[in-house]
Amino acid sequence: MKNLKMILAIGFVFNILVVTAQQSAYVSAESGLSLRDQPDVSGKMLTKLAYGEAIGVLEKTYKQLVVLDAGEKVSGEWVKVETRNHIGYVFDGYLSSEKIAKTIRLKLKDLNVEIKNLATSDYKRSHDLNNSETATINVDADATPEGKNIVLVDSDYKHVSLFQRYENSFSFMSADSKCNTNEWTQFDTEWKPLKQLNSNTYETLTYTEKDWITFIETATKDLKDDVVDKCGEDWLNYIKTIDNVKDFPVSVSTNRVFIKMILTDFEDNVTEKIIEFEMPKGS
Repeated sequence: MKNLKMILAIGFVFNILVVTAQQSAYVSAESGLSLRDQPDVSGKMLTKLAYGEAIGVLEKTYKQLVVLDAGEKVSGEWVKVETRNHIGYVFDGYLSSEKIAKTIRLKLKDLNVEIKNLATSDYKRSHDLNNSETATINVDADATPEGKNIVLVDSDYKHVSLFQRYENSFSFMSADSKCNTNEWTQFDTEWKPLKQLNSNTYETLTYTEKDWITFIETATKDLKDDVVDKCGEDWLNYIKTIDNVKDFPVSVSTNRVFIKMILTDFEDNVTEKIIEFEMPKGS
């Protein structure tokens, strides 16, 4: 019995050493990093790890690899790693020991814009707004563009103003099928200026519970004729008693969030650029 306890204790200590030996690393490839079932580029891809994602490095394979990235050589080796859902192999030339902020960069002729700590569903981290009026950013399912820092870098404009608005959806339902809206009805909120934290940093707005209640009231007012025609005045009055956005029979959701940049150069020419955040369904 004594020997058995000793064996169990040794095993327990060994497990602790294995766990503590695991090192944290962060994906530094802006386009994402392939996780494979074998330490080889021909191995089956298990998933694609997002830029900035934290993983645990389990062991080295000492299998070297050199890749060509935008004309430059990146050297490293395959390592065995663990994620929340998989164990597999990645090329460590695109791993960093330092935590990485999920920064999105937008390039303009006389200005660079950085959006901090926002995960995307398509791993696209760079956008060129020189020859385009709009940049579309696909927000990840567990992320939001609200409460994020927007940093103006190397600005050569006389003045830059930033504003934000939402495209929200409103739907209502009932046991009476004629009382349902077959399609979500979309509404745009008004443009509001972003909060300026310092000379070159702004913070995106957050839609509060109070904002949602106001939205329901506004949307209901705009839909009044349709609601009354389908459901009657009593149902319309019932809508006014809703004090929570999750209350049946109303459903509300954000489809898109927009940031408008108004750029004024030193000759007082004004240009507008739009950053469009495409939200995952059900946000």
